[in-house]
Amino acid sequence: MPGTNTTEIYYKDETLILSAARAAYWPAQKMLILADLHLGKTGYFRAHGIPVSTGVMEDDLKRLSGLIEYFKPEQVLVAGDLFHHRFNKDMLIFKNWRRSYQSLQFVLVPGNHDRHMPVDYADLAISVTDARYVIAPFHFVHAMEGADSENLTISGHVHPGYWLSGKARQSLCLPCFVYSAHHLLLPAFSAFTGLCTSFEKEQGAHHFVITNDKIFAFK
Repeated sequence: MPGTNTTEIYYKDETLILSAARAAYWPAQKMLILADLHLGKTGYFRAHGIPVSTGVMEDDLKRLSGLIEYFKPEQVLVAGDLFHHRFNKDMLIFKNWRRSYQSLQFVLVPGNHDRHMPVDYADLAISVTDARYVIAPFHFVHAMEGADSENLTISGHVHPGYWLSGKARQSLCLPCFVYSAHHLLLPAFSAFTGLCTSFEKEQGAHHFVITNDKIFAFK
């Protein structure tokens, strides 16, 4: 079950639950927090002659459904790049999925891909915030540009990865959360994204690395 393998972090008086299903849950607000779904990316690739199955996106939505069923949030907040490209058939799959959760509030803090998308958000029952959205003690943005002295910044955009090395020159790059004094960097929710390991790493940051349905802490 998504969410059954979790770990908790704490900021001020608040708890955030990090899930191996690539999302965080804020119990006090009954809020599920994630970033970088990139819906429509598989359709974009198919339109350019690259055969990518719609099953990739459907698996992402199935994992999101599992998180909703497990945590039972009242709202889902997406810290940017909900969509990847202009309208394609993948959007219809998402629209049908959204109808299954009509009572669930959906909030989008727009990312660089979303800002160029002519999407009817009202038709999808999605509320769009400004580029900076604060619910103290958290500050939601898509791309981290600077620390907030009063609130923990929660962002996506980077698609962070963590290299694990083993014997015989074996290595594996895995998605992760990165948590430091003023910042929580979320993993890309979509499995159909690359991973970045060259992002600026803050001193003392903790990495919560995801492998299958497990989450492990590394410093």
